[in-house]
Amino acid sequence: MRTLISKFSIVAALLTLAACTTYTGSDGNPLSRSFTWFSFVAGDDIKAACTPDSNDHYRFVYNGVYERQIRAYELRGREEGASYSARARNEGGNLGRFAFSNPLGPWELQKSERILTEVQALQIINAYNADVAVAPNSAGQQFKSNAFYWIVASCQNGDFRIFAFDQDKVDLNALGFAVALLANDETGVTFRKAKPVEGFDDRAFYIKINDAADGTVGGL
Repeated sequence: MRTLISKFSIVAALLTLAACTTYTGSDGNPLSRSFTWFSFVAGDDIKAACTPDSNDHYRFVYNGVYERQIRAYELRGREEGASYSARARNEGGNLGRFAFSNPLGPWELQKSERILTEVQALQIINAYNADVAVAPNSAGQQFKSNAFYWIVASCQNGDFRIFAFDQDKVDLNALGFAVALLANDETGVTFRKAKPVEGFDDRAFYIKINDAADGTVGGL
C-alpha cells in the first residue's frame, strides 16, 4: 500500500509540475520562475495576449552564462511612453538578504521599474529594429545556457515574433538596444559583457527557436 501511495504521489507531483511550466506573467518566486523559464523566454504570455488592438510589448532576456548572470527587461507601450522594468541577478545568492520571512530572498532578481517618455522608449525600439535588420535570421537557431546571448520576444503592431542574438554570430557588445536598455537600468547589478566561452558545462541546457520564429522548441 505504501508503494502504491508513493507512486501516486510522484505522478501527482509530476502533473502539478507540468501544469506550472507555462509562464503567465508572475515570476516573483525564483523556484516557480525556474519551472517556467523556457515559457518566459519564449514570451508565451505575450503571444497569447498579442492582438491588432493590444499595446506593443517587448521582453529582452540576456543570458550572460546562465549560472553567472541573467537579465530581463520588459517594455510595454501605454498611452504616453512606455512602462519599463529591469531584473537581474549574478551567480549564487546574496546571503545578506536572507530573512526567515523570505528564505529564498538571496536568489531573487534585483528589480527596478520606471515610466519612460515616448522619446526614451523609441530610443530602445528604434535601436532594436536597427539591430534586427543587420543580424542573421533567428529561425531554427539553438542557444546553450553556458554562453552569451539575447532573446527578444515581442508583440509589435499585433505581430508576435522572437528574435535572438548569439555571440557566435553577432557582436553582442555593439548592440544598440542593449546600450539603451542599460541606460535606464537601476537594478545595481553590473552588466556582464560577452566574452569567448570555451568548453562545455555538464549543467548547460538548450533553447531552440522554431522555424517560424514565433516560439521555442522545448528546452533540454
